[in-house]
Amino acid sequence: MQTFLLKARLVVIIRGVRMSLHRRLIDRRLLFVDELGEPTKLSEVEFYLGYQRHEIQVCADQPYLGVIPYVRNVAPDLTCFPAKHSEEALRRRKYITSILEDEKMLPGKEFLQKKIDEIAALIEDACKPSISTLRRWISKFRDRNVVSLVPKHVDKGRSNSITRELKDVLDDVIAKYYFLDTRPTISSVVGVYHHEIDLINSRRLPSQQLIKPCGMTVRRYIAKLDPYEVDVHRQGKFAAKKKHRAAVEILTVDGILDRWEIDHTLLDVLLVDDETGLVIGRPYFTVVLDKFSRMIMGYLLHLAAPNTETVLRVIERSVRPKAELLKRFPKVEHEWRGHGLPARIVPDNAAEFHSGDMISGFNELGIEIMYPRSRGPEMKGSVERFFRTQNMGFIHNLPGTTFSNYKDKGDYKSEKHACFTLPQLEAGIVKWIVDGYHQTPHRGLDLKTPAQVWAADEPNRQVRLPVDLDSLECILARRASVKVHHYGIQVDGHGYHSPELAELTLRLDHGEKVSVRYRDEIGHVWVHDRFRNLFLMVPIKDKRLQGMSRELLKAAKEKLRKLGKTNPSFEQLHKCHRDLQTEIKGAKQSQKMRERRAAALPKFDKEGRYADSPLPTSVSAEIEPFDQPSPAEKSLFKVTYRHPSMGG
Repeated sequence: MQTFLLKARLVVIIRGVRMSLHRRLIDRRLLFVDELGEPTKLSEVEFYLGYQRHEIQVCADQPYLGVIPYVRNVAPDLTCFPAKHSEEALRRRKYITSILEDEKMLPGKEFLQKKIDEIAALIEDACKPSISTLRRWISKFRDRNVVSLVPKHVDKGRSNSITRELKDVLDDVIAKYYFLDTRPTISSVVGVYHHEIDLINSRRLPSQQLIKPCGMTVRRYIAKLDPYEVDVHRQGKFAAKKKHRAAVEILTVDGILDRWEIDHTLLDVLLVDDETGLVIGRPYFTVVLDKFSRMIMGYLLHLAAPNTETVLRVIERSVRPKAELLKRFPKVEHEWRGHGLPARIVPDNAAEFHSGDMISGFNELGIEIMYPRSRGPEMKGSVERFFRTQNMGFIHNLPGTTFSNYKDKGDYKSEKHACFTLPQLEAGIVKWIVDGYHQTPHRGLDLKTPAQVWAADEPNRQVRLPVDLDSLECILARRASVKVHHYGIQVDGHGYHSPELAELTLRLDHGEKVSVRYRDEIGHVWVHDRFRNLFLMVPIKDKRLQGMSRELLKAAKEKLRKLGKTNPSFEQLHKCHRDLQTEIKGAKQSQKMRERRAAALPKFDKEGRYADSPLPTSVSAEIEPFDQPSPAEKSLFKVTYRHPSMGG
C-alpha cells in the first residue's frame, strides 16, 4: 500500500487540475500550484475533506510516495536494553512477586512497609522503594511482563525546539537550499534559515516574533532526516540506491557450469616491448569465472581495448580443455580441470556483450545470457572480487606496478621499474591462477579450494563439449554474407580461395551470397556449404599474411594512407604492422623518451634568457624595446620566443 505526506512537491489532482504542493503559508494553509503557475490555497481541514470525498486525488505515479511494508515483529525482551536497566527491572520484580505471592489484594501501608523492609534485607538492597513507588510498579506489572518494569530513561531529555512554524520554514529552506546536487554545506543552510526568520520577525510585533534556534539545533534536525531522501536529492537516485542497498538474500548456484561471470579490467602494471625495451602501457585482462567453484575458466591478456573478438576468444578458451594451453607454461605444476559448456553467462552491459555475432553464437551453443541492470557490478560480484584478490596477491607485487591509486603508489616510479613483457606477464598470471588461486582455501567455499570444489562436483555434472572443436571456433566467430566469384571471396579486403570453394561456386546460383565466419586471425575463414550443410575452411590467398591480426593490419594501412602512401608494398605494410604492435591501441610513451624531451628543453635564467647559449640575433632584436621587462613580460617572452633548436 502506498502512503503520502503533506510535504513539498506532493502532486495531487484538484477538480481535474494537476497541482503540486509548493509550501505551507504562515497561516498554516497549503499552497498548491498548477502547471501554469496558478496558486490554490487550502487549509488542512479543507484538504482532508476533499480527500475523503474523492474530490482531491493523490497521483500514484510520483517519486514522493512511500510504501507500508508487511513486517512481522517480535516484542523486545530484556536483552534489548542496557544491562543496568535490565537488572533494575529484575530488582523491581523481586519486590512485586514477594509481596503478591500470598496476597490476592495489595495489603495496607503498615504491612506493606514491613514487607518492603524484609525484602530489602533479604536481597541486600540499600535503596529500598517507597510505598507509592511500589504501588506504581505493581500497576505497570499487571500484564506480568518484566519489560514493563524497565526504566524509561530513553524518554528523558528536552523536546525539539524546532516545531510548527519554525519547522515549516526550515523544511522549506532545506528543500530549496540543501537538497541540491551541488551539495551545499549545512552552515550555508543555517545562514539562510536565520535570514528567513529575521525577515518574518521584521513584519511582526515583538510579542509574536519567532525564537531563532542556534546552529547546532539546526544541525541535529538535519541529521535526523531520512538519509536516503537526502542522498537522492544531493547525490542522485542511482547513487543513493547503491549507497543504501540492502543485500537481504544470497545467490544460490546448483553446481559447476551453471553460472559463469565475465568481465574486463585494466591491470595495474606497465609492460615493456620485448625488442625495444620501451614501456608500451598497461594490458587488459578478460577473465571468465565459474560462480559455484570460483574456478577460473579462461582468460585473455591483450593490449587492445575489449571488443567482440575478445569476448568470443575468451569464451572459446574457457570451453576448451586446458591441457594443450598448459604446454606453453612448463613451470605450472597442478592440473587445470576447468572446461565445458555453461548453462548461462553473466556479462556487464558493455557494447561488446550486445553484439549480434556473440548473441547468435551463444544461441547456437545453448548458452543463456543474463544481462544485469545498468551500473550494477554487484550482480557479478565474484569476478569483481577476483580482480581485487589478483591485484593484492600478485599484480601489486610486480616491478612496474601502478597500484590502484596514488596514495598506495607513493613515490614509486612505475615506468622506471617496469621490466615485464606480455609473454612473461602471461606466464606469471597462469602460474598464479593454477598453482596459487585454485589451491587456496576460499571463505565463500567453506574454506575449500576452487580445485577441490570442482573435483568434488564434476562427477555429478554432465560436462558437455563440442564434438568438433573446429565447429566451436566457427560458431564463436564474427559473421558476414559475401558473394562468391571465380577468384574466390573477399572478406575485409582480403582474398580467400580453395578447391572446395571453387566446387561450391559451380553449384551456386548467379549472384548468390554465402555465409562466412571469420576471426581476428587473418589466415582463414569458414564458408557455409548449404548443399552439404557444413562449413569449409578456406585459407587466405596471400600466404605472407598468415598469422597476422586483422585489426592491426587495418590500422597499419590507415597509418600508411595518412603518410601519403596510397599503394604500399607488402614490406612497408608488414614493417608498419610490426611497429603498430607496440605503438597503437593505448600504448604509453616510456620514461626514457620523456627524459629525452625534458633534457632537450632549453633552460632560462632569472631574466628570461637562455642559460646555456646566447639568443640568436633575430630574437634579440625583437626583445630590445623591453629594457626592463616586468615579471609578466618575462613569462610572455618564455612562451612566445622559442630557440631554433626547439622547432616551431
